[in-house]
Amino acid sequence: MNEWFKIIGFLLIASVTYGQSGGQSGATQLLINPWGKSSGVGGADAAYGKGIEMVYMNPAGIAGIEKTDLLFSRSNWLQGSEIFINTFGVAQRFNDRSVIGLSVMSFNLGDIEITTVDNPEGGIGTYRPQFVNGGLTYGRKFSNNIDGGITLKLISEGIHNVSAFGMALDAGVKYVSGKKENISFGVSIKNVGPNMRYNGNGLKMQLQFPNGNTQTGQVSSASYTLPLLMNLGIGYRFDFNQHHHLQTGFNYSARMFLNDQSRVGIEYQFKRYLQLRGGFIYEQGVFDMATRKTAITGPSGGFSFNLPYGKEGQYFGFDYTYRDTNPFEGIHTFGARIIL
Repeated sequence: MNEWFKIIGFLLIASVTYGQSGGQSGATQLLINPWGKSSGVGGADAAYGKGIEMVYMNPAGIAGIEKTDLLFSRSNWLQGSEIFINTFGVAQRFNDRSVIGLSVMSFNLGDIEITTVDNPEGGIGTYRPQFVNGGLTYGRKFSNNIDGGITLKLISEGIHNVSAFGMALDAGVKYVSGKKENISFGVSIKNVGPNMRYNGNGLKMQLQFPNGNTQTGQVSSASYTLPLLMNLGIGYRFDFNQHHHLQTGFNYSARMFLNDQSRVGIEYQFKRYLQLRGGFIYEQGVFDMATRKTAITGPSGGFSFNLPYGKEGQYFGFDYTYRDTNPFEGIHTFGARIIL
């Protein structure tokens, strides 16, 4: 129980930091949910979701992994933009209480023409931006009703001549209640870490003086904060019989410098073979094209097929999720998982 109070204390401290922050944030790729099942319900699963993909909404969710969870997903981000997101995660249970997970999220933004002051039209080659986030997550079951988790994230951004590197922490807890353990609550805080700053040769400049002398200087780049946010979630599961279940969820995301979001989701499950899901993300102005601050318009949906194999509950699964956008032609996420 002492460990439970430590995690709650950490979350409260982080929430105070959230309330006192001001300015603008960067590294907004940390706000992208790359996983299929979680994004299919609009991220409304912070209270009840489990598996390696829960490192995004609430790292406490990995504590529900039974043995080994291996997952890969690929998102066609804003179809037509030629941006792809590849994400890999693996989690392993080590004993009755502890699970450790590793996840990596990488962006493929294609090749971009190099331009300089002397070559504004390019013609001197191309570069490929690098955005990679990696996380090491520890999940723990504190009791039959309480799970906790914490993630240490490494953040890398860069082009051919400047780059930035940062670190951040995510933490969360889940609580399950009810006679059938069908009521769940969750809270998580994300992206708590020091400011990031770009450095590299691209910030160097050479000054030419009238007397013919030159001098090389370094431009100082401004630092930027990480996009801190807090998730508060609740879930309720309807069990019609041992084969048919309906999971509902609601999540409120308080976001620094951005509009807060309300997320609702629903998922139907038939045994372990089939899941159908839908969700919606609401934020201020989402219905008005003139005031909307995101291309994502709110609705999402998807499904999962699971094929069992072996004699110990192993199965292979396939996930698909669609998120509606305007403009562009939506976001398509495909995933494959192996449960050992």
